[in-house]
Amino acid sequence: MPETARSHNRDEVVELEPFKELLLRTCGHSFEKEREQTLSSALSRRMVALNIDRSEIYHSLLLRDQQELLLLTEQLTVNETYFFREPDHLKLMIDRLLPGFMPGRYSRPVRILSAGCSTGEEPYSIAILLRERYGNESERLFSVTGVDIDSSVIAGARQGVYGKGSFRGMDQTVRERYFEPVGPWKFRIRDDIRKQVGFEVVNLLGASYPHSMQLPDIILYRNVSIYFPRQVQKEIFGRLAGILTVGGCLLVGATETIHHDIGILSLEKQDSLFYYRKGPPLVFEERRTGSRHLSKSDQPCKSLQPSTPVTQRAMPVELQERRTHARINTRPLPADVQNDIREGFDKALELARYSRPDDALGILENITRHDEAFTKAHTLKASLLLSISRFDEAAGVCDFVLARDQLCLEAYLMLGMIARHKTNDEDALKRFRESIFLNASCWVAHFHTAEIMFAQKDTKRARSSYETTVRILEKGPLKELGQAYFPLAFNADQFIVISRHKLTLLTSIK
Repeated sequence: MPETARSHNRDEVVELEPFKELLLRTCGHSFEKEREQTLSSALSRRMVALNIDRSEIYHSLLLRDQQELLLLTEQLTVNETYFFREPDHLKLMIDRLLPGFMPGRYSRPVRILSAGCSTGEEPYSIAILLRERYGNESERLFSVTGVDIDSSVIAGARQGVYGKGSFRGMDQTVRERYFEPVGPWKFRIRDDIRKQVGFEVVNLLGASYPHSMQLPDIILYRNVSIYFPRQVQKEIFGRLAGILTVGGCLLVGATETIHHDIGILSLEKQDSLFYYRKGPPLVFEERRTGSRHLSKSDQPCKSLQPSTPVTQRAMPVELQERRTHARINTRPLPADVQNDIREGFDKALELARYSRPDDALGILENITRHDEAFTKAHTLKASLLLSISRFDEAAGVCDFVLARDQLCLEAYLMLGMIARHKTNDEDALKRFRESIFLNASCWVAHFHTAEIMFAQKDTKRARSSYETTVRILEKGPLKELGQAYFPLAFNADQFIVISRHKLTLLTSIK
């Protein structure tokens, strides 16, 4: 039977399921089991306040009134936080991560985003630590932004007044240096610190993010996703990864790390702490390779030839089924058009390099319209779409490529990564198997296979795939191996560290 609760202002029984579905879809919050009473109480309070005695009327109001939905959400969110919570991660950011963003930083400040900041203790903690390290220069060097879905806590954060519970992680001397008493166990943060932090009301599952959230260098997304179901966790993590600048870092809570290791960002380890980093989506070594000589639909990607010849008879059934007999125009293009295409492709690479995917995609669209057989332009396009989380479009481009070039390893890899993002492990494994068939040394496919097996607790196959990954990576120069799969780029050294760590964990499992 559907979950129900009794309204406080009438004897009407409130059916919770429609409200649970609405809140999951619009805000990402799940109210199962022990959290059902929280939802029931909040619904009753709002219905009493509005003198509404029928749950379907209130549900209808929520569908059309965004402000009322926000008011209900504010009664449902948990705002448990305090200054300098999980200090090891804050220390990691200040001591080890931020210095990497400092050299040559003149055009704009280093941007730090606190996603799900609640009443503001986290972004203010960051501002205080920056002031301690860089003095007054911190105002010029850094920009700190906090966002939360609850407008009431954001209003409180902007005021900067806190009670005793917020200071349980703060040394008294620091409190005295940066706060002034305004009442019995009430303290207001110094104006210069308060003005250094910007706050906005933002639904992380909303249609768009404001300008202040775009291209942060570091995102702190800590102790927020624990309130979301698995699919919502992945969607929000993917969106945050999408706005993160190339080379940027994303820190989650200590208990949340493993839940977000889904192949979107690289998991890195520093001083026994884990965090995520966004690597460059592209390799720029092969600038024009194969631009015009890839004009036949049956010619494989030159950068990714199989390690041994592959014939249709030797192919697995799933690869044979992908072969089509579609023919495309192979008539040579005029020389001036070929030159324009080559120059356009180089320009698209440069724009991608400087994190301008939309501009690069516009050029690539024009290139592929004139030269449908330019495989590298299609795979570059797919890689860009993948890097900005436009997964369905990226998959469509990969399918287009494979319909004309069934040996394009890049396309199989990207389809596998897209399937992983969509939690379709069966399809992901199929794509990675196809990649390994084309090239047995495809360590990227071995690694992601290991990750899926690890998550499924298949220790034997996970161990085998991790060992294969390490063995392949240890054979040659890491730089060369890390750039083997155009247009996707990987830091091979990171993957060795992660694979060895996972192997260590697996040794404890009998």
